[in-house]
Amino acid sequence: MADLNAEIETVLNQAAEIWNSQDYAGLKELWDTDDPEPFYLAEEQDDWVFGWKQLEKYWVPVSGKRSIEAIMMRYYDVHAKLIAPDLALAAFWVRHDMKIRGPLNAWGGNARVTAVFRRKNGDWRFISYAEACMTPLRYMQKLYELNLSADFPEFHKAIMERENRATQQAS
Repeated sequence: MADLNAEIETVLNQAAEIWNSQDYAGLKELWDTDDPEPFYLAEEQDDWVFGWKQLEKYWVPVSGKRSIEAIMMRYYDVHAKLIAPDLALAAFWVRHDMKIRGPLNAWGGNARVTAVFRRKNGDWRFISYAEACMTPLRYMQKLYELNLSADFPEFHKAIMERENRATQQAS
C-alpha cells in the first residue's frame, strides 16, 4: 500500500498547494467532476454539503471575495487502501492555520479526515471528504498536554526513578 499512500499524498499535496494559494475554486480540479453528488464535511460545518452547487459555494461563498485573510493547510499521516479497483479510502490528518477577516486572532488546529477517491484517467480524484474533530474532552486534554512545562518530563522521570529505588529497597 506504500505506492497507494504515495499516490494519495500527491493529491493531498496538490490540495494543500491550492488552499495555500488562497484560490479555493481551484480545488474542484482535484475532484471527480463526473460524480453528480460529491460529499463534503469540514469540521466547522454544521451539516454535510452534497452536490456541486453547495460545494462550490462552500469554497467561494462570495465571488471575488475571501472571508479568510489567509489559510495554510498541510495533510499528513496518510493511510490508504483500495476498496475497489478504481476506489480508494484514505484516513489522514489535516493541519490548518488561518486568520478570518475581522477582529478574531489567527488560530490553528488538527483534524482527522477520511476521504474516498476515484481513479480517473490514471489520477486519483476526491468524491467524498469528511473532517472529524476530537471530542471536547480529548481536545482539552491535548491542550493541557501542549501546555506542559518543558522541565516537567525530566522532573517526573527523577521522581519515578526515586520511587522505583525505594520500592526495590523495601522488597
